[in-house]
Amino acid sequence: MSEQHEYDGIKYRDEKSSPGIFRLLFTVLALWGVVFMGYYLFSGWSSQAEADAAKKARSEQKQLAHKAVETTGSSSGTSGHKVEAYVAAGKQLFSSLCVSCHGENAKGGVGPDLTSSKYKYGKSRLDITKSISEGRPGGMPSFSSQVDKEQVEGLVEFVLTLK
Repeated sequence: MSEQHEYDGIKYRDEKSSPGIFRLLFTVLALWGVVFMGYYLFSGWSSQAEADAAKKARSEQKQLAHKAVETTGSSSGTSGHKVEAYVAAGKQLFSSLCVSCHGENAKGGVGPDLTSSKYKYGKSRLDITKSISEGRPGGMPSFSSQVDKEQVEGLVEFVLTLK
């Protein structure tokens, strides 16, 4: 007797097993999944929270190093003049690069108010340097290709004097 049945003019055939290509693809996919999970579970992969914590720790170390350099630099008699020179250069650079977004008095416009006591991305030297050099999402462009490290330091010093 035939294994084929006919209902409403449609012939049905019972399959004993799935096509070979489907079995092969399923097996390859399962093996790939096991290898992939094993690689990420046993290769030292970390979660986003662990990565953020490590990044924060590195940032804090950099800030501590920067503060140490500041304290050794402020003990000499000429550092006050150097900071004043940075602020003056930063003010001049601010007037040419930043006024269009932050306004003449840095009170904001297209960009945020730089005279506020708190910034969205932090008000430390390192945070401000990163904002100027790398830019920030939502409108702050990166100026790393337009200004050098000394000019960024001048801008940072000037921004920190704003009240």
